Amino acid sequence: MISENASGADNQQVTNFLRRKQITPDYICGLVDGEGCFYILATNRIACEFKISQKEKEILYEIKKFFGCGYVKSNSDKGHTFVYIVKDIKSLDEIIKPFFTTHHLFVKYKQFDKFSQAVDLIKKKLHLGKNGQTAINRIKLGTSETIR
Repeated sequence: MISENASGADNQQVTNFLRRKQITPDYICGLVDGEGCFYILATNRIACEFKISQKEKEILYEIKKFFGCGYVKSNSDKGHTFVYIVKDIKSLDEIIKPFFTTHHLFVKYKQFDKFSQAVDLIKKKLHLGKNGQTAINRIKLGTSETIR
């Protein structure tokens, strides 16, 4: 994420990106490793969400355009940032999962693997039964707080 105290080089990188508006798979993987989250929600409901937080909303709109799914909104709990969110299971299964299966993450690959397993269970509607809920809770065991 670009901070309020970003260096001139960081600002130049964002400015150059915005001029070119070129989103590449490597750019997305780097951004997700730094500012992305693969959520497994298992509280009173079970769901999966993919999110990227960023100060520059234009970048998130370009990522939305790249994937062709999800939405961008203000990130009300984090000040002046925005978030790109994909949470419909079809898009997660058919777009997000295949992308990160082909284009590997360096930092969040374990989180993505667990997320992918949970998406598979939800896609098959196994999360609706007690065994599926238990399986999703087992997937979550030992994960960082990025997956809640």
